[in-house]
Amino acid sequence: MNSNMEKPYVVGIDIGGTNTVFGIVDARGTIIASSSIKTAGYPTAEEYADEVCKNLLPLIIANGGVDKIRGIGVGAPNGNYYTGTIEFAPNLPWKGILPLAAMFEERLGIPTALTNDANAAAIGEMTYGAARGMKDFIMITLGTGVGSGIVINGQMVYGHDGFAGELGHVIARRDGRICGCGRKGCLETYCSATGVARTAREFLAARTDSSLLRNIPAENITSKDVYDA
Repeated sequence: MNSNMEKPYVVGIDIGGTNTVFGIVDARGTIIASSSIKTAGYPTAEEYADEVCKNLLPLIIANGGVDKIRGIGVGAPNGNYYTGTIEFAPNLPWKGILPLAAMFEERLGIPTALTNDANAAAIGEMTYGAARGMKDFIMITLGTGVGSGIVINGQMVYGHDGFAGELGHVIARRDGRICGCGRKGCLETYCSATGVARTAREFLAARTDSSLLRNIPAENITSKDVYDA
């Protein structure tokens, strides 16, 4: 028997600015088990990694144990595929360079790869989803921020430093809203879920039209509320 048959599953971890979702997936891309935790609320990345593992391990044990897992794939904001680190992520609570792939390997003893969340989504779509058979496409992720994964001639575009192709940080409006990255007017500050809610708050303050959104305290408005309204 080859090792792929003996290790039929992989673990996927999707780290977002708001939620972290993780699960066990088979070779066809079917999700066998999944769960989630809130991303924020942990003083250090180490404590966060502990919490993910605490919630993930029971799922692994219930599905045959660590020996059935071939590897872990992590998609994270500002994830660097080359180094397995998250670097200076404006939408995450921890600062600096975080060796997250190594943290999961240490805790679980399973080989771990990490990349930018939008790149992970692009590879997922290319392998299992809407971009099957496509050689050239762009995947755009909308959440706390705006991410993009660019595939050209069937190859993921990483650039020399692992950070090529970030549409979220194209400047859409000169001297516009301040972005978590430190610059002004990035597309992310307008088009993300966060940006949409911010636009709604600005409109509510500047205008007097009646709106369903006026029933919600301004600071609690989410992009879903805007969509529903």
